[in-house]
Amino acid sequence: MTRRLSLLSFAPLALLATSCGRAAGPAPAAVAPVSIAIPPAPVEPPARAAVAPPAAPVDPSAPLALPAAAIPPAAWLEPPLLAPERARADRDLFSGHREVALGTHVAVFAATGDGPGAAGTSGAAGTSGAAGTAGAAGTSGAAGTSGAAGTAGAAGTSGAAGTSGAAGTAVAATGSGVGPFAVHEELGVVGPLKLPARSTWVGVAGLRGDALYAATPEGALHRAAEVRDALRPDGFALRGSVPGATAWDAAGGLVAAAAGERVSVTADEGRSFTSAVVAPGKAVRAVLVRPDGVLAAVVEGPARGQRPAAPDTFLSTDRGQTWARSPFQPRAVERAGSWIWNGDPVCPAVLSRNGREWTRAAPAELLYGRPTFGAALYLSTAIRAHAAGSLRSAVAPPAPEPPARGAAAVGREPPCKADDEGGGVVSGITGGYGASCEGALCLLSSVPPRPPPTRTSVTTFGDGVCDPARVPPGGACAAHLARPPTFAVVDRAAGTVTPVAAPEGCPQPVALRNAAGVGVLVCRGGGGGAALFVRAGAQGPWRAEGEHAIPAEKVAQIVAAPDGTLLLLGPTPPASVASAGRREPLLALVRSPLPPGAPQAWRRVAVPDGVVALPAPGGAALLASSPAASAGGRLDLALDRPGHPVLVLARKVEVSQNLAQMALRDGRVRFRVVPKSAPDAQGRRSPAPEPREARWHVLTHGGELVPEPHGH
Repeated sequence: MTRRLSLLSFAPLALLATSCGRAAGPAPAAVAPVSIAIPPAPVEPPARAAVAPPAAPVDPSAPLALPAAAIPPAAWLEPPLLAPERARADRDLFSGHREVALGTHVAVFAATGDGPGAAGTSGAAGTSGAAGTAGAAGTSGAAGTSGAAGTAGAAGTSGAAGTSGAAGTAVAATGSGVGPFAVHEELGVVGPLKLPARSTWVGVAGLRGDALYAATPEGALHRAAEVRDALRPDGFALRGSVPGATAWDAAGGLVAAAAGERVSVTADEGRSFTSAVVAPGKAVRAVLVRPDGVLAAVVEGPARGQRPAAPDTFLSTDRGQTWARSPFQPRAVERAGSWIWNGDPVCPAVLSRNGREWTRAAPAELLYGRPTFGAALYLSTAIRAHAAGSLRSAVAPPAPEPPARGAAAVGREPPCKADDEGGGVVSGITGGYGASCEGALCLLSSVPPRPPPTRTSVTTFGDGVCDPARVPPGGACAAHLARPPTFAVVDRAAGTVTPVAAPEGCPQPVALRNAAGVGVLVCRGGGGGAALFVRAGAQGPWRAEGEHAIPAEKVAQIVAAPDGTLLLLGPTPPASVASAGRREPLLALVRSPLPPGAPQAWRRVAVPDGVVALPAPGGAALLASSPAASAGGRLDLALDRPGHPVLVLARKVEVSQNLAQMALRDGRVRFRVVPKSAPDAQGRRSPAPEPREARWHVLTHGGELVPEPHGH
């Protein structure tokens, strides 16, 4: 490679515009550039020649070192996690949680069967195989029949049929590190909940609102008036009890418990119960409550030799006062909101609205076509939302209409005859070589280094809500929020998740980024620019840090320097587009390592013909550009520092090889150089050259890119 460069100390770079001067390139519509008053560098009196020491000669072969930083490192810096901790950094802290209760506007999620007091011990009916197996979603009121509710797609139900021997959901109040959580349609994610000690079941019921209920192995029933009360240690109040209760369920205004051959029902929030025998001499293994007051109970069948008989399903249409054997006997029974059904998405059988007949005319897509509350508990940095009123709840979808005359399902349910001859889904990845790039333009395709994970980070739940009437055709729900999502501070060392509200003044968050222990939230400002909010550590509040003249949707990536200097980078055009002609300036926002909320912490940088930008210590930005006329054959390099003129490091560097990446290491500027393929006999280069060995090069004082020794 032939390289010719000149080092001009402190010479202004005309092609680079920062906040120190007027930004080049068109500003977003209706967005006024932010005026940032940066005090000029103090003028030093000229030193007397007689006293000034002679300048030491500079070794041109020595690596070029950036000037020392004038701003100390940020006080909020968190060190990167060590290798063993990094392996656990991306784990899903809610992976063990299942939906254990579902109401009209709220669902409760908890880890099942993994802690003290879990159902299945101390007399509780849930033995090995309780709900919580794959697909059963950890639901309440499990009917213990073989093969039920464990099928794929049964997640998100309440009162699910479990596997053999299950008669109640195991709810561990203390078994999960993050604890039980709730998702409320209006409030968003709420938690961790303070369930009563040794709770084995949780339910939701209420005619005017969603009250939370919890039961213990002794049959004591506790009630919290609403989900926010469940956040307090004393939020659950003791109500009545059903001694010996082995299964519970709740919906609408009813709570039911099964004990022996009886089912007890309360319609006054647990103050009193009425009891009735379901089938004389047969123990009730599970009870399911529909919001309209229809109940189903599964009772044990008499043993036939060494094999237990299939259980029987009984129905009640008068709130559990009288019971009749169901004309249809499903192989498994579970409740999903208003559906009491066999849990089989291939051959569904659903108890109809009249509470007596079963229909096969209700496709499972009516149930599974709705998103569940559980989607909100997936933590990420993406802004996600659902349309208001679209979630699967205790009342949506409603119980289906009764079947046509003579079309009801009756008798024992036969094995499902699924069509196994359907064509399989064949998926593949169509690929090819990406667009070729030349020289310095290859830096446009480089991926900035991802900030290493630290102990704490700010993430977001997927519980945002949009008004579907306000979303334009083809628009994204998350881009037109009626309520922003709930955010969360994750402490990876403690394994805790702390929900936090979106900051005031941010009705429309656009992007969330983390680096070095600080979370940066990008919101759409009033003029369409990027309104920035910063949150440092697990305890710090959101701090507003101004609106900036860069479209909020254009903020793509975050990069951090070791001292806490941050750089938010806008998107770059493909190399093929960049080589075709003039392109828009590269836009970036640079943050000095100042305390959160510090005035003028950020500044906007616009780089005409820019190809890449990196943060440098002291709030500086290392900027690389390649003139459009050179088609990637030349490179300019400069350092933009707060309160100082732009420092040109190199100009008109002739680039004969491809530059794949720029990096800083110990104050030295490095480039990853990829040799180009050799031309063929006609002088043409292959558009898709075979991979060749890349090597890091360092920029020297003499204007050379010299290979680094191996191991550096």
